[in-house]
This record gives sequence, C-alpha cells and structure tokens, in this order.
Amino acid sequence: MKKMIAFCLLAVAMLSFSGCASAPQSLSDAVKVADMDSKYGLTQMCKDLREKEYIPEEGVQMKADVIGAQVGYRFTTEFNSSAITLELYEFDTKNLNNDAKDIISQVEKDGQFNMLDFSMVPATMSDNGKYMMIYRDNKITGDNPDEQNVQRKEDVTKIFNSAE
Repeated sequence: MKKMIAFCLLAVAMLSFSGCASAPQSLSDAVKVADMDSKYGLTQMCKDLREKEYIPEEGVQMKADVIGAQVGYRFTTEFNSSAITLELYEFDTKNLNNDAKDIISQVEKDGQFNMLDFSMVPATMSDNGKYMMIYRDNKITGDNPDEQNVQRKEDVTKIFNSAE
C-alpha cells in the first residue's frame, strides 16, 4: 500500500512539474501560411505553393537575420515516401548587409553557402535575386533519382522563380 501511495505522489509531482517546462522553440515559431505577413513577397509565394499542395498549411518561421534575410520559413512534408524540407528566404536587395551579400554570392557562384562556418548548405537563388530556396529530398540526389520527386522540385522551382 505504501508503494502505491508513493507511486501516486510521484506521478502527481511529475505532472505538476511538467506544466512548468517551456514549449520547444520550434513550436513557438509555428506559423500558418494564411497568417503570414502580407508585406513580404514570400507570403504570396507560400500561398501559391500551398494552393498546389507542395507545402503544408503550417511551417516554422526561421531566424532569417542569421543569413541577412528579412524573413524565412521552413516547411516539412512527405511525398512519394520521401521526407521533404523546403526553406524559403526573402532578402531586401536594396539593403543587404555583409552576411547577406556573402551568402548570395556563394549561392550564385557555387549553388551552396557556408552556414555559420559549420556546414555547406545547398541552395538556389531566384531569377530576380530576391529569394533563396533550400530544398532537401533524398530521392532527387544520387545515381538513381526518382523522376516524380525530380519533377516535383522542378514544379516548386517554377513557382519560386515566378515570385515578384
């Protein structure tokens, strides 16, 4: 009986303390496409991608200032049994800081950039130079890329490049 009471008290204590924990950072940065700030062109791009069901309704707002961008979002979804991560960033091309200039230059030259001197991140700049896309899908790389997944990336890239 004493063991049962001790177990119940322990369970109550654990539940009480779990309410004190803060939410993970990514949950506090969750954003719905419909609620995005309309002052950014990236918002319309996300709406277009959502309309075609290339991204889910909810994504995560990124710390875009780390790369000198104004705003950025990350979306994760699954297609053809493959996990896809899409990150989109918008730059103020009339007011770029040195970080933004360096990253844009690297992406335009090499198709990738050095993230915080830690790792190289493959990326693409839009035709107008205002947006950057990071698209990760394991089924589009390697010796035998899946045609459906490659086509999906091409379709996403068309919308990405048509943004104003």
